[in-house]
Amino acid sequence: MLQSLRQNLFHPPRFWRINLILWMAFGLIAFLIRSVMREDFLRALQITLAATLLGFALSGALRRIYHQFGPLRTHRSSFVFQALLITGLTAAFHSAILQGLISFLDLTWPTSSLGQTVPLWQRWTLFSVLMWFVYLTWSFSYLWFKAELLVQRERIEELNAKAEVQKMELQLIRFQLDPHFLFNSLNGIAAEIPAHPRIASTMVDELATYLKYSLDHRHELITPLAVELDATASYLRIQKARFGNKLQTRITAPTATRKIFVPSFILQPIVENAFKYGTAKSSARLTLLITAQIKSDHLILQVKNSGKLSSSHKGSGLGLDAVRRRLAVRYPNRHRFTLTEDEGFVVATLDLEGKPCSV
Repeated sequence: MLQSLRQNLFHPPRFWRINLILWMAFGLIAFLIRSVMREDFLRALQITLAATLLGFALSGALRRIYHQFGPLRTHRSSFVFQALLITGLTAAFHSAILQGLISFLDLTWPTSSLGQTVPLWQRWTLFSVLMWFVYLTWSFSYLWFKAELLVQRERIEELNAKAEVQKMELQLIRFQLDPHFLFNSLNGIAAEIPAHPRIASTMVDELATYLKYSLDHRHELITPLAVELDATASYLRIQKARFGNKLQTRITAPTATRKIFVPSFILQPIVENAFKYGTAKSSARLTLLITAQIKSDHLILQVKNSGKLSSSHKGSGLGLDAVRRRLAVRYPNRHRFTLTEDEGFVVATLDLEGKPCSV
């Protein structure tokens, strides 16, 4: 309700309706007070209507003046002093017009009332102080709502700008990852051409398939896990053509996990890291296992490769840094990325809670 009032308050037609309702409430209170003072009904009604309409008009003028002041955050102390001065002058003017009307009514329509026993200048002073309090209350309420709305608008603009920056950063990360993968793949193909041309040819075909997939999905920042696993499988076939029986891979992902959306190409740098630091460079076999499971509202992704977690295998480098940045954007305070060693395997674990944020 408060949010709706803030939005409606500064839309011109709605502002005037709300302002009229406030001054009508003021007029009703003033009329009741005059009735308690046993003032003539018609006279009290005329004075109340005049005071209400005058207040409605003068508050509209105050709104225009405050609008001309510009941003409220500059020279705040000076602005408060100006507001006090302006409301004081407005109250004095309001009181002078109203006392002039009352004096005119006293001349044309003599009647006994408590107000007639008080000198004119005292009535003007007393009513000026009263209306100064009314205009101060109106002004600071209006300015408070206006300041709150300004803060909200700035917050929305800041969030929109942040979302655009994050989107550009994610695109940049994608552009960084693809050349990184291409460089590694071409090096592997070049190494196989002299001794194993057929293997190199198969790797070229698989690389072409993967790159076509990458181009077809280059604008998708979030994708189902099934699509992500297909891309990873394509990459593993390239590596399988290179390493042959030295490489053993397995992807285990139940149907329920494959429907969950994740950041696109989030597994690629982790799998690359497994090959970079695994035992594939030696005569030993490399076993690489990828699993996905759901625990409560968490998607748990694991990439396990045979080997040991050395000091240089702590998760630094372009690929894993990109993974961390993307997770921070997509799962703020809702993710965990760890690298551990478990019974001859290096285990990279992604613990993702809920759905990824869309930016």
